[in-house]
Amino acid sequence: MKTDQDKSREELIGELKELQGLLKDAEASETALKFAKIEAQGAHAYADNIIATMREPLLVLDADLKILSTNRSFYTTFKVTPEETVGKYVYDLGNRQWDIPRLRLLLESILPEKAHFDDFEVEHYFPAIGHKIMMLNARQIYQEEIGRRMILLAIEDITELRKLEREKRNIFSMFAHDMKNPLVSSEGFLARIISGKAGALTEKQQKYLSIILSELNKVSHLVSAFLEFSRFETREYKPVFASVDILSEIKKNIEAEKMEAEKKQITLSLESPDTAFSLIKVDAAMINRVIRNLLDNAIKHTDCGGFVTVGITDGGSELLVSVKDTGTGIPEDHLPYVFDAFYRVGGGSKGSGLGLAIARTIVELHGGKIWAESTPSEGSTFSFSLLKQ
Repeated sequence: MKTDQDKSREELIGELKELQGLLKDAEASETALKFAKIEAQGAHAYADNIIATMREPLLVLDADLKILSTNRSFYTTFKVTPEETVGKYVYDLGNRQWDIPRLRLLLESILPEKAHFDDFEVEHYFPAIGHKIMMLNARQIYQEEIGRRMILLAIEDITELRKLEREKRNIFSMFAHDMKNPLVSSEGFLARIISGKAGALTEKQQKYLSIILSELNKVSHLVSAFLEFSRFETREYKPVFASVDILSEIKKNIEAEKMEAEKKQITLSLESPDTAFSLIKVDAAMINRVIRNLLDNAIKHTDCGGFVTVGITDGGSELLVSVKDTGTGIPEDHLPYVFDAFYRVGGGSKGSGLGLAIARTIVELHGGKIWAESTPSEGSTFSFSLLKQ
């Protein structure tokens, strides 16, 4: 091995330049790290400013569910201080007031599987601030610069909103209930007058009174539908589960609706299922209401000479029922709203606007799903699923 004395001048200069190059690379790396640190600090400050200005309470948790930061709205809403919050485990907040079973379900079971979740409702009583209903939205993110996962938990206090909704439903329900009795009385008296029990009528008088009675019947049906819908919405009705032959129930409903279908020369039929269906545990009266509502809806929106077909399919863990028509169809932008109460496609006057809303509520009470598919001018298919229990 050559010593420095043995090396030529050129070799020593070459080594010196190599060392200078390595030094410059080291300096450049150090500068880059400084800039990266500054950028990370800037990004962190930017994120903190966003969190601070949000009106809704927001928690930032680490993977162990320890609170990294929060905002002023959280402190003011839940009456806590930064010293009581930052660095604490979320369940330990306020003498473990936040050890809420549904919050645990969200953070420990749902988020690890889905990475995000929206509109998760939690109801809880806090000794310091009373009863609260909260809407939670959560996101699990990975922060590369620190190499760890974090959870963003946004909390919306919807206590007053839910209170107003309940009060509105109660007011409408009482109003509809108070309307029901005079409507029934009026219909009864009109029917007696039309039948001639209160004296003879001219042909024109009888015609006009018949129109009035028909309109009163429509109002009465609307009020009855609204009262029923209100009871479902307030969970006053609860399913009474029993074993039901669903195929037999569908056939009964088809037979019951055939007279209405024949008035419009509509062919109403059942697609022969490929497999035999066993009994399913449901509330028979409720599910019959769903089937009748879907059949009524299909017949109502199908032109003379059309077809309405009911199908039933074994989906393994669930049963699928569909009602397909060759009616006017539903525009794509209306589909998301067809199950909303009082919603009518195109603002039409057919029906109360509650039949599909009632159907959705009943299906959801059974733990199932209901949806619609449609092609304008070709027809629609309304389907619902029921879990096999």
